[in-house]
Amino acid sequence: MMKFMGLSLCLALTIVDQTLAQNNQYLPPDKGYDYDKPNKPFPTAQQPQQVPFPRPPAPAPSYGPPPAAGGDHVHEPGMPFDFNYNVNDIDTGNDYSHNAVSDGDVTRGEYRVQLPDGRTQIVRYTADWKNGYNAEVTYEGEAKYPEGPGQGGANSGGYKY
Repeated sequence: MMKFMGLSLCLALTIVDQTLAQNNQYLPPDKGYDYDKPNKPFPTAQQPQQVPFPRPPAPAPSYGPPPAAGGDHVHEPGMPFDFNYNVNDIDTGNDYSHNAVSDGDVTRGEYRVQLPDGRTQIVRYTADWKNGYNAEVTYEGEAKYPEGPGQGGANSGGYKY
């Protein structure tokens, strides 16, 4: 029985192989393949010649000199806005806010962030197209560091797990 299965499998593969060979479109046709032989012989294994690759010239800088003060810049005012938000999540310690007002030319604002040391960082700023972003940073409160085993002071020996 095993010989019969092996023989039938071999016969089936031969038939499939012949069928595929007849339908294979990538092989040259059996008839009508009479192209002229090339006049130039096929090259033998030779070392390729090294052709130096020319380097392209370095590109010119794409930037120019800074514009003269009051130069040709045409300022178009933006859209006026007024917004604010506040987050105070006692469970996670997130306490921050942001307020900003703009007349389209100048934006004024303030944001506050609760720092890990207990202080509040306050940033008051103005921003406009001519002077850029200018901020004043202040702090409220006093920095407090945990006093406990392995976590307090400079002589505590670093982190302890």
